[in-house]
Amino acid sequence: MNETSLQVEYQKLCPRVTKVFVVPKIPQKNRDTSYLYQFYKSFLENPSSQIKIKTFNAAFLPLIFLSRMRFEKSILHYHWFEFEDAKSFIGIKWKLFWIIIYKILGGKIIWTVHNKYPHHNKYLYLNKQIRRLIAKLTNRLHIHCESAIGICAEVLGVPENKFFVVKHPEFSPTIIERDKALEKLNREYLQNKIMSEDRVFLMFGAIAEYKGIKEVINIFKGLDKRNKLLIAGFIKRRNEIYYDELQSIPDKENAFIIGKMIPDEDVPYFLCLADCSIFNYRDVLTSGGVHLAFAYKKPVIAPFSGCLKELQSNQINFFKIDEGRNKNLVDVIKKFAY
Repeated sequence: MNETSLQVEYQKLCPRVTKVFVVPKIPQKNRDTSYLYQFYKSFLENPSSQIKIKTFNAAFLPLIFLSRMRFEKSILHYHWFEFEDAKSFIGIKWKLFWIIIYKILGGKIIWTVHNKYPHHNKYLYLNKQIRRLIAKLTNRLHIHCESAIGICAEVLGVPENKFFVVKHPEFSPTIIERDKALEKLNREYLQNKIMSEDRVFLMFGAIAEYKGIKEVINIFKGLDKRNKLLIAGFIKRRNEIYYDELQSIPDKENAFIIGKMIPDEDVPYFLCLADCSIFNYRDVLTSGGVHLAFAYKKPVIAPFSGCLKELQSNQINFFKIDEGRNKNLVDVIKKFAY
């Protein structure tokens, strides 16, 4: 199966389509590092585009029903689909109700499958059943690489020909001299705790348990103290306890945790300071963080998993996900450490 463009897929599914409903809402802040914004950038920044993007959160899904009542040539493109507690389970039923009504009335639906299973690993059996249902309801399933098609087809119980590939969007770097990046981050985030001769390893992105941050901190406790681990990103919802656990790890003087949203204008300083980026995902198909790090032409350490396996570059340094996971990760980190 060859990769196609998003516009081609939309037009194949709904000839003369004029509107695409994108759920959840595309953020207007931090556009430069937003997956959703970058994915739809060619539509959003082209005033003459025949396809208009209408984006909102699930609470406004009745708008897709009104679209069918007006006989608009529209598509619903949904990203992510899972729940992790009673409140979000009720939300799932709300979403399914309007999606089914839209489908009955002739609406066309695409679902982007971002992960094999929900990262939070809660209510896994019920999540699997719900994800199988939405996979069957959709007309087409979007995936980011060839390698993930067989995996997701089996998990979701749908044929492989229901998938199409449009790759993960790339990010544009803003290059800043390392000394300048160090000076700014020391002043505004790090209280002068990193020296110019230190080797900086970055774990950038939302702080969450599935990213294996605790294991990496413990690895750095055994390395030369000139190796600094910098962890930066907002605390993902329902990971507050995990964040507190990270903060309470003893003897982590060469690991620094910045648990808050990093504004777009500051992101390049982190990427330009880093000598290497680490992604210790437990199970992953693709990663916006990896693609962001790639844009800055620095070494990237990541698991040999999902779509990441297809990355062809001297930048990527894989570790194996098996029983010796941590040992293999340590060996790869040591290639770049003092």
